[in-house]
Amino acid sequence: MRDWIQFVLPTCQLLACLAGAWGEDSAVAPTLAEPGIQIDESDDLLERLTLAEARIADLESNSSLQQPASTVSDWQVGYDDGFVLRSLDQRRMPFELQVNGRMQFRHTAFVRDITQWTDNAGHVRPVENRNDFEIERGRLEFHTTFLDPKLHSYLNLDVDTDDNHRMVAQDFWVNYAFSDALDLYVGKSFVPGSREWLNGALRTRLADRSMATSFFRPDRSVGAWVIGEPVDDLFYRFMVGNGFDTADLSPNEIGKSFVYSGSMWKSLGDYGQGYSDLEWHDAPASQIGQSFTFANTDNEGSSTPFEEQGSVRLSDGTRLVRSGALAPGVTVNHFDTYLYAVDAAFKYRGFSMNGEYYFRWLQSIRGSAAVPISQVFDHGFYVEAGYFLVPQFLELNGRVSPIFGAFGDAQEYASGLNWFINGSHNLKATFDVTKLNRNPVENSGINYQSGDDGLLFRTQFQAAF
Repeated sequence: MRDWIQFVLPTCQLLACLAGAWGEDSAVAPTLAEPGIQIDESDDLLERLTLAEARIADLESNSSLQQPASTVSDWQVGYDDGFVLRSLDQRRMPFELQVNGRMQFRHTAFVRDITQWTDNAGHVRPVENRNDFEIERGRLEFHTTFLDPKLHSYLNLDVDTDDNHRMVAQDFWVNYAFSDALDLYVGKSFVPGSREWLNGALRTRLADRSMATSFFRPDRSVGAWVIGEPVDDLFYRFMVGNGFDTADLSPNEIGKSFVYSGSMWKSLGDYGQGYSDLEWHDAPASQIGQSFTFANTDNEGSSTPFEEQGSVRLSDGTRLVRSGALAPGVTVNHFDTYLYAVDAAFKYRGFSMNGEYYFRWLQSIRGSAAVPISQVFDHGFYVEAGYFLVPQFLELNGRVSPIFGAFGDAQEYASGLNWFINGSHNLKATFDVTKLNRNPVENSGINYQSGDDGLLFRTQFQAAF
């Protein structure tokens, strides 16, 4: 509009001036056709042009003052790995909002080999067949940059139909990226005690994580953490949080001691994201790492354990804090958890392999009365491998995951297919079959229940934007 005014107003003013000069004496007004006639620059025409220029300058000044601080042209609206609203002037107005979503629609069927199991506390529980549909992860994510180009926030809203259909703020944080080597976060997120856990559920090789990972890993917590890449391809993540597993607990359900957890990993070659070789590496690429977590959980002032303590299980699936788990009539109310894990992964020309080994020590175990043992050691691992039968389209996968402990051993054997519909994890169909032997894990995310012994079938459709 402003450009149009700048063009039209001078033209109108010039025509008006010429018309006025012409109209003063039309009978004797000079024309270009009349030879020998000269235009005197000091005449009235020059004065009118000067006044017109001053008027144009005044209009331009008033027009700029009336312009709003930002217009539609100051913003980018569209899709860039998510729906984006972005300020084009990041120095004057550093703001960006990116919205993403994901859903995992899953069918689960379980055919039992036993009808019941007895835990170490002597409680008998039934083992049930299952056959149902569910939405496992229905998520809406908001990534924001605000006030400063280095200041960001993230909110992940999650709803699961197998978790009472509740919507929760699964992850929520604010972070400031001082540099590539130091990015400081505060909020709620993963306790980084396991590589497969830390890598998220979007790019798992089968429908979900392994039995060993689900048994040993920590969960989410509120706290502060740092992430960085101090040198090329060497990464770290360290966190101090409320506890080992305090994802959705209130302050009166957790202890007074913090969890301390860290992970470091090194990429050799352009490893990329996810375990499948979707990139089809022409040169071998690998990744190695390790993670460590320490958590102290103490509720000696009460005979009732904290909710935080309830997630830890013995290798047969018994909750450690269940009355009678270690001795008749005794309830454990204090223990320290040490978890160490090492991991490795490899990709080359459609073939990929990855695994992680876990070592867990439960120490300083005390209870409402004398406990016959003061420490428990468990260990286990998972190994996965896959190969693209059709590059970047159809992948065959397999997994083995055992757990070894003083209260029994357990095994998981799984195989399945991934169909990458558009060549990415964002639109993928997965089918897998899993044989469970004495499963000790209770986790709705992977559809495992303590005591499961039999065949599990999962068919999953995943869509993300």
